[in-house]
This record gives sequence, structure tokens and C-alpha cells, in this order.
Amino acid sequence: MSKVFGLGLQAIAIPLVYHALGQHRYELYLLLTAALATLAITQMGAGPGLTQGIANAHAKGEQETEASLLSAAFRLVGAAAAIGGGAILAVSHFISPETLFGAAFAPDRVEIIHVVNTCVILLMAQIVFGVVDSALAGYQEQVFANIGAMFSNILSIGALIAVCRFAPSISGVIVALYGLPTVSRIINLGLLFFRRPYLLPTRTRRDARPYGRLLSVGLAFWLMQIGGVLEQNGGTYLLARLSSTTQTNLFAIVYKSLSLAGALVAMLTQPLWPAFTDAIAHRDIAWIREAYLKIRRLLTIYSCTLALVLAVAGQWIFQKVMHVHVEGDRVFFGIFAAYFIANIWTHLFYVTMMGMSGIWTIAAIVLAENFLMLLYGALLSPSFGATGMAAAYLAASVCLPAWLLPRLMKKGLVEIDRSTRAAGSAE
Repeated sequence: MSKVFGLGLQAIAIPLVYHALGQHRYELYLLLTAALATLAITQMGAGPGLTQGIANAHAKGEQETEASLLSAAFRLVGAAAAIGGGAILAVSHFISPETLFGAAFAPDRVEIIHVVNTCVILLMAQIVFGVVDSALAGYQEQVFANIGAMFSNILSIGALIAVCRFAPSISGVIVALYGLPTVSRIINLGLLFFRRPYLLPTRTRRDARPYGRLLSVGLAFWLMQIGGVLEQNGGTYLLARLSSTTQTNLFAIVYKSLSLAGALVAMLTQPLWPAFTDAIAHRDIAWIREAYLKIRRLLTIYSCTLALVLAVAGQWIFQKVMHVHVEGDRVFFGIFAAYFIANIWTHLFYVTMMGMSGIWTIAAIVLAENFLMLLYGALLSPSFGATGMAAAYLAASVCLPAWLLPRLMKKGLVEIDRSTRAAGSAE
């Protein structure tokens, strides 16, 4: 239900915000949220590192380690978010809009500064309390995070409709979309302490080892986050600099819509990698193989079906159903359809290998893929606009992860199976 209401929120947000703000301010909204999203990389990977650390410690019954990891994660993320927030404020105040986003946004300096001032603290709080979701994932208790997300999404839908109807502004839209989830996470933190009192911070806990654990695992996740930010926002930013407003909006709207479709995939895959970590700790390799094959089958059917709909009726859906004017042709939607299949295919490998502790390998591939995407996009988008950028995303995915990840995963499963048998023989 959290995913259903989350999809509902984002589905109404695209046309609602587009019409409420107008084309120019909607593009500014896209660019500002992309810039503010870079604040997420200040999490330093501590959240995902916490998930894996707690999954391991909980499987072994190490309560003191769980508590130390949670405390260390909050300190690391809080300090990094404060530094990142200060850096974004400095950039927005001292670097001109035309330098950041292009000459078309030079008159928007006052609004840009106002939006950044309003939203940086809000996003910092969201990042810090995002640690709660990571901890719940480590305990395989995502149900509590999802219940909180469901209620916050319902409230966000009402708030977004009110903002767009009565006082449309970029700041109001960002507050409606990103502010309320923080409240549910604070409530979940209190409930987590109630269910597991040993997690409460104590003055006697002075273990420095969790910082090393979080940083060693977290640095790889941090690099993956950088790759994710490049993927989610790099295409929009490049098009804004190298092409027209129309092409930028076309690409951004279709890409965001596909991201919503990817959110359904996350409903299946997000619980997987801490579950894989737990299964490896219990040497249940058969379950990993069975779960992976079942979910791969479902995702293949889903991605191919949605890709076919997008390729055949994409333009009609956006214009007649979502009431957003797009000028993409069949080639544009066909390329994006192929990219969606490739993206879902590689996503499952990424998640599975993270649970198998192939984190540094995944980080290197994610970064390489997205740097390739930026390179191809810089070459193709000046001549082909949104179609060229879509082709850049597809080419980067096919050239590297689509063929490399299956080989690496097969090798990893063989190694884990071999080590598990060796450990069983030793016992």
C-alpha cells in the first residue's frame, strides 16, 4: 500500500506540478530538485552500510554491535549532512544561476535562493532520519517503514493538491513532497527503541569499531549513490545546458514516469539484499537461488510488458491520459522502452550482488556505467535532443552492466557455495 500511494503521489505530481508552475518554472523545479538531491550523497553510504551491518549482527545475536552501529550511523550522517547542506547554501548564494543552470535562469536568482534556503534544512532532516529505514531493513522489518510511508504519502497527496490549487510555488511543492516522510520516520524511531530498548544510546558505549565498519562498507555505497544521482539527474542537467527547454521537459517527464514504474520493482527487491545477507549468514544458499529465479521471472514479464506499452502507445498516454504535451516520436519511446528492460535486468543483479557482499564491484560498475552515460549524452544530445539522451542511457547500460553482471553473479554464487560446503565439512 505504501508503494501504491507513493505511485499515486508521483503520478499526480507530474501533471499537477507541471500545470501549476508552468513550463519554465517546472524546468527550474526539476533542476533545483536535482541539485538538492546531491545532498543525499552526504549520507556517505552509512544507511545501506547500517542495513548490512545490522543484518549480520542480528543473525549472530550481537546486540551491542547493533546498538553501536545505529549510534555511529546517526553521528556520521548528521555530521555529513550538515557539511553538505552548508556547501549547497554557499554554492546557491555565491554562484550565479546562469553559471549553474544556464542563461535562461538568470532572472530567477531570488526564487532560487529562497527555495534553497527553505528546503536544505528539510532535506537534511529527511536524510538523517532516513537512517531509521535502513535500520528497519536490517531487521527485515520494512513493514513499519512502509506503514509510515503509506500515511505520509496520503498526507502528501492532500498537501500537494492544496499547494498547487491555492498557492503554487516551488518551495511549497518540495515541502509537500519531501517534508512529511520525515515525521513518520521520527515516529518509527521511537517505536524501534520501544521494541528494542538495547538500541537506546548510552554514555558507556564508546566502541570505535562501528565507524570503521560503516565507512568501509559505506564508502562503496556512497560511490553507488553518486552513480545514482548521475543517473537520475545527469540527463536532465545535460539537456538543460546543451538542448532546448522542450527537449529537457520531454526527457525529464518520461524518465520520471519510468522511475515510478521502477518503484514497483523496488517493492520486491528492496527487502532482498538484507535477506540475502541473512541467508548467507545462515548458509541457506538454496533459498538465494530460488528467490532470485522467481523474482527474475516476474521482473522480466513486467519490464517487457511495460516496455511494449511504452513503445506502442507512449505518446498517446502522456498526451491523453496525463495531459502533458510531449513531442517525442516512436524512436524516442522505443529507445526508452529498451532502456527500461535493460535497467530492470541489471537492477536485480545489483541488488543480489549487494547481499552477497560484492559491494565494491557493484560500485565500480555503477560509476563506470553513469560516466559512460554522461559521455554519450554530451555527444548525442546537442544533435538529437531527448532522443539522443535516451540513446545514451540505453548504450551505457548495454555496453557494461547488462553483460558483465550475470557473469560476476554466477562466479560469486559458485564461490559462496564452495565456502559454505567447506565450512559445513569443517563442522
